[in-house]
Amino acid sequence: MSGVSLSQIISLFLVPPGIIILLFVLGLILHLKWSGLGVLVLAICTAILIALALPMTGHQLMAGLESYAPPIDPSIRQPDKNAKAIVVLGAGRYADAPEYGGDTVGATDLIRLRYAAWLQRKTGLPIMVSGGSPFHEKVSEASLMRDVLTQEFHANVKWTEDKSRTTWENARYCRQLLANAGIQSVYLVTNAWHMRRAAWSFDTNGITAIPAPTGFASLGLRYSGVLGYLPSAEGMLISSIALRERIGFLWYNLVHSTVPTTSQHAAGAS
Repeated sequence: MSGVSLSQIISLFLVPPGIIILLFVLGLILHLKWSGLGVLVLAICTAILIALALPMTGHQLMAGLESYAPPIDPSIRQPDKNAKAIVVLGAGRYADAPEYGGDTVGATDLIRLRYAAWLQRKTGLPIMVSGGSPFHEKVSEASLMRDVLTQEFHANVKWTEDKSRTTWENARYCRQLLANAGIQSVYLVTNAWHMRRAAWSFDTNGITAIPAPTGFASLGLRYSGVLGYLPSAEGMLISSIALRERIGFLWYNLVHSTVPTTSQHAAGAS
């Protein structure tokens, strides 16, 4: 239980498969006393399970999130003049990687880091990496990100924010470092499905986030036909990520603020 918060435990049971397991157990309990009602709950649970496991369902849930901010024009003929830095957010580590002899960045991190390095080559702006040690790991995620960016992508990392454990804390601690450097506007690099919550957090904390989304959840040709309508583990994964983001955004609005006031992008977060 070390390093695990109550909110993290609760979140596991608000998205698939946790919520489906809870419904299934509820159906079994009801079936013991009210067989008709129990069967109904189990039938609904099964229908939800099948629906969320469809790649097409996950794609539709993702589409609403990823439409928040379009990708930056790959040519970037005219970079945003207000942006003074690139902030890339951590997404979890690949722990105890035997081929690397210890922790390194995860697959989602690599997508973000590659894009941050590419964006730096296009704009010449310095990079800030953000990610702490949420489970009290010896090395912060930001340190792992910095090492990969500098050693493998040959990028310049100017700031390392290594205290944050959540997206909100990413914004909070980055703001302090950016304020010391006199920076109020940044390119924000994270997955497209995570951008709404991330940009909202930065905007609410007083840093104007210019979305630089990457890692769009494309179905590709594999699921463009009949496979898109057949249940799969990948479909369930995409649906779970999308639902978690939607719930996370609602939670942030309830806990931290209701209306971000520092960026025009917040208008698209509803």
